[in-house]
Amino acid sequence: PLVEMVQKMLEAGVEVHALRDVTRGGLATVLKELAEASGKIFTLEQEEIPVTPQVRDFCGLLGLDPLYMGNEGKLAVIVAEKDADRALEIMRDCAYGEEAVRIGKVSEDAKEKETSAGSGKLLLRTRIGGIRNLDVLMGEGLPRIC
Repeated sequence: PLVEMVQKMLEAGVEVHALRDVTRGGLATVLKELAEASGKIFTLEQEEIPVTPQVRDFCGLLGLDPLYMGNEGKLAVIVAEKDADRALEIMRDCAYGEEAVRIGKVSEDAKEKETSAGSGKLLLRTRIGGIRNLDVLMGEGLPRIC
């Protein structure tokens, strides 16, 4: 179902840097892997990440972090800044992209680049303005039933 969205973005000339299915490890794991591979800093805005009340309650009850929950049929798309609005418009016009949102940005910090040899970081700006450093999911999240 996500192929239509991707095809339409490419046909429209959107400069796509990366695409990842967020089924395994959830959004945080996928974006941390991309940050490490690129040596860039990914900064997410917690307020912009859509989490339904049901998922928030379920995770709260079990002590899980929704950022590490597998998301069937969801896609993380990294595009050039100049194409962000156009990419969102295209995704929202597709059946499975109606709720697409921009959740953060990718940047390059000169100091970080010099000191860590491009290790990449995933940061979350919290609702109260703090910064949380996110890593890949360690251990198992919920068991996968296929």
